Amino acid sequence: MAIVKMSEFDLFVRNDDLDSLLVALQRYRNVMFREAMPEIEGFYEVESEYDFEDNSDKQNHIQSILKRLAEIKKSEGNKGQIFENLSLKTMNYNELDQIVGDTDLDNILDMYAEHYESNRHMVENYEIYIPWEEESFSNESLQKLEGVKPIIGTVPKEMVEELVENLKELKDIYFMYQRPNEKHDSIFVVLPIPMYHDKVSVLVEKCEMESRSSISLQIEKELSTMRMFLTQALDKRLNINDRLSRLGLYQEILQAHFEALRNEALRESMRSKFLTSRHVTYIKGWVYTASEAEFKNVIAESTAGIFDLSMNPAPSDSLEIPIKLKNNKFVQAFEPITKMYSQPRYNELDPTPIFAPFYAFFFGMMLADVGYGLIMSLVMYLAQRFLNFKEGTKNMIRLLMYVGAFTVFWGLIYGSFFGGMIPLTPVVDINQDFNTVLVMSLGFGIFHLFYGLAVKGYIHIKNNNLRYVLFDVIFWYMAVGGAIGLVSLMFIDLVKPYTTPLLIVMVIGMIGIVLTNGRDAKTAPGKLASGLYGLYGMTDYVGDIVSYSRLMALGLSGASIGMAFNMMVDMVSGMGVIGVIFGVGLFIFGHTFNLLISGLSAYVHSARLTYVEFFGKFFTGGGRAFNEFIAQPTYIELEED
Repeated sequence: MAIVKMSEFDLFVRNDDLDSLLVALQRYRNVMFREAMPEIEGFYEVESEYDFEDNSDKQNHIQSILKRLAEIKKSEGNKGQIFENLSLKTMNYNELDQIVGDTDLDNILDMYAEHYESNRHMVENYEIYIPWEEESFSNESLQKLEGVKPIIGTVPKEMVEELVENLKELKDIYFMYQRPNEKHDSIFVVLPIPMYHDKVSVLVEKCEMESRSSISLQIEKELSTMRMFLTQALDKRLNINDRLSRLGLYQEILQAHFEALRNEALRESMRSKFLTSRHVTYIKGWVYTASEAEFKNVIAESTAGIFDLSMNPAPSDSLEIPIKLKNNKFVQAFEPITKMYSQPRYNELDPTPIFAPFYAFFFGMMLADVGYGLIMSLVMYLAQRFLNFKEGTKNMIRLLMYVGAFTVFWGLIYGSFFGGMIPLTPVVDINQDFNTVLVMSLGFGIFHLFYGLAVKGYIHIKNNNLRYVLFDVIFWYMAVGGAIGLVSLMFIDLVKPYTTPLLIVMVIGMIGIVLTNGRDAKTAPGKLASGLYGLYGMTDYVGDIVSYSRLMALGLSGASIGMAFNMMVDMVSGMGVIGVIFGVGLFIFGHTFNLLISGLSAYVHSARLTYVEFFGKFFTGGGRAFNEFIAQPTYIELEED
């Protein structure tokens, strides 16, 4: 359970091998490229000619079709659709490549996407403007175009550009025109919707159009093709739902193309981060130290062994090193909590295994109901057992499953099962012994804070700064621990014989803090001032310890809300059959509401105790995540080769 060790690499490959290398590395995935490359004489940034806009358009059209398919399935009463939307399919790279290679995406999109038009819509020697490519162009407007008489004529070459711009500004005009040349005027064929007919007539007259017929210009074939495009578009729009409903088979094909497009765009975007010369491309980045041999083999296989590679351990003090966390399943479930705060630096400890048990313990103490915990654990277990979620969602589901178990534990301690609906004998009754629970909460808080200081001491020992253990840990233990002992004299008589030792310990700790906390200042007065200011930090401990009273407060509020709903259910359940039915509905609504609102509060406040009180004792953060060289899955999770 730690931060994965990284190696930096410098790689030179032939330009001809770059495409195959990127495909191979994407299958390997455990590599991250450096974006800021050093300047090297004779090398320059790779200029990509890839059409990212076309790629994005196709992705958008695929999602539009899949959304329509989902809506159709939902309207047909497909109850499994919600689970299908949440779950990811699984596929390996060879299966994905086979699907993509065996199907024509342009053909599918052209046939089944409402607003997609492939480049097949061309008329030789003519430029064509198709208004229904815009989603704002309605089916009603498209139907009106079908019966419109075309405006046909020739326009002087010097007026062509002006007329084209004017027609485009009207937006809903379907037209084509012949590319102008030196010998002939340009032929225009315009199909305006009726409301724009007069405007178009004025525009063409202004641009000196000479009206002609399709026969006299010998463009009957071109006009027929133009009308055919219109008919096809109208048929496609009016029958889109019927065709989509019969084409569930294409859903997985479209999803495969979508994932392929995203990964293709990622490869091409990374290409622009490299440096290239006439024959060689230079790549820098990071790989797992433990996987150096595997990484080298991947490169060798994709470049026929012609490459130059050097790898060195990443410097521990660099902020550029990307962070990859490696933990067991329990701890991994809490990684989203760490990432919401910050990735650790490369030379820090991963705080996840340190705070995870405390987070689950505090969450359970604040929600504290057997029924709620059983529901959370069971539902989340079944969800992660039968559905394939994205990695981040998987971790969140496991997190809720684990904290549900702690919620059951604390529910048994407090004797709460759906707010007391099912009687249990409590170990501590939070509704009666809330002072006891408050003391427990503060005690857990003190232990939590002192454990954070102990982690700080471990870090100093690990870095061979043994004297800092005394300065930053032991003196604080003495000062804060002595102060807590003296305060407890007001409540616990057993501590009174130790008043003098506690006072001595506290004073020694305070003096030590004053003398050592300003060690970074350059002058003696500066050191003293910094030391005194550091001692003032003891007041922060007061606020930190009191902050743990929320463990009692939220546990009590959740129990009270649950009991209140149970009382309302008891009031109505004696009113006959209708009262029973209403009572069942009220029970389900009330406890669902309490579970959601109290669960959200427990989630947020457990994170707050972790971030503010606990992390402040030892954790700095500021690292950046290691992003695997693969697009995050949307529909299909690609298995590693």
